[in-house]
Amino acid sequence: MTKAVCFFDLDGTLLNKDKQVPAENLDAIKRMQAHDVLPVICTGRNRWELDALVAQTNIDTLICGNGADVFYQGEHLYQSPIGTPQLARFVKQADQDNVAISFYNAEHVAATHHDANIEGNYKLVHQVNPQVDHDFYLREPTVMMLLFTPNTEAGRAVGAQYVADFPELNFFRNGPFALDVVNAGITKATGIDILTDRPEFAGVPTYAFGDGNNDIPMLKRATVGVAMGNALPQVAAIADYQTTDYQEGGIVAALEHFELI
Repeated sequence: MTKAVCFFDLDGTLLNKDKQVPAENLDAIKRMQAHDVLPVICTGRNRWELDALVAQTNIDTLICGNGADVFYQGEHLYQSPIGTPQLARFVKQADQDNVAISFYNAEHVAATHHDANIEGNYKLVHQVNPQVDHDFYLREPTVMMLLFTPNTEAGRAVGAQYVADFPELNFFRNGPFALDVVNAGITKATGIDILTDRPEFAGVPTYAFGDGNNDIPMLKRATVGVAMGNALPQVAAIADYQTTDYQEGGIVAALEHFELI
């Protein structure tokens, strides 16, 4: 019987600065699994990006794409693809503005074109630049996009215009180069709802760990929301508890504090 469910963001939370699971966090995951505490990855990343992590940790319950894709024990429970008419309107506007887009689903990523923001983003996450396939969205489901508007005054203004012009979509600023884009109403919290609506999780307490803007809904949704020591101020402000920095044992400290390991 599951005693608790723990939802972990990746960047700035479970992973170290080299985008790897540090040894102390890997040990904590194994201890959780041995004591009927279910670890769940809850991330803005997509399923294809997590193969090595799943193999390393044996975590097979995943909330991906900021809640747009949900997997339970390897089974694909839920997907929220963005509608083709909405995508066509979005791509048309981005083309007019010469703003690059990356399209994501559980298996693939493709970009409308490459620019300096794409170069910076994929270098930051230790990935190669995606293939250029402008019409990817016409052939495959798209559950999430990156809109490459940098976190500068001009880039934020462009992003704000897209937020105003596309109310059917939800936007998160999670890095210096781009906005995450999913269907309106989709968040990490809705992914948690889909998973924990299963009868085996009735009455089971939930804990969420995060540091960024897209983590705010899940920290609010969980029984206990834990902000990392490096969390943005607005994330720390809504958390039930703040642990130490992700590079200073923050995950282990919080799990020990709540007697989850």
